[in-house]
Amino acid sequence: MTCFQVPTAQTQAFYNANCNPAAAFPTCINRYGNAGRNTIVGPGLANLDFSVYKNFAVRKISESFNIQFRAEFFNVINRPNFGPPADTNVIFDGTLARQDNVAGVIDTTSTDPRQIQFALKFVW
Repeated sequence: MTCFQVPTAQTQAFYNANCNPAAAFPTCINRYGNAGRNTIVGPGLANLDFSVYKNFAVRKISESFNIQFRAEFFNVINRPNFGPPADTNVIFDGTLARQDNVAGVIDTTSTDPRQIQFALKFVW
C-alpha cells in the first residue's frame, strides 16, 4: 500500500453518506487523508550577506566631500537553498491517474547564488 493514494470508502453506506458521486464506488475523491499538518517540510534556509565600506575624504573638492568604496557580498557561503517540495495537492490529475514524477519533487531554489557587487558613492 502506498502513502499517496486516492481515498476510498470502506462500505457502500459510507460512500452514499460522505462521498462525491462523481466518482464510482469505492473512490471517494472529496475526502482527505489523515496525514497531519506540515508532515512534508522542505529543507531549511541559510543565507549570509556581508558588506564592507571605506570612506576617503577629498578635501581638494570640498570640506565635507567623501568618496565611499563599498563591497557587498550576497549569499557568501554559496549554499543552495532549495525550495519546498512540488505541490503535493497535485498528486493525481483529473482522471485520478497517479503523477508520481510530480509529487514532492524538490527542483527549485529559493535564493540566488553568490553575488558580489562593488560601488563608489559620492557624498557631499
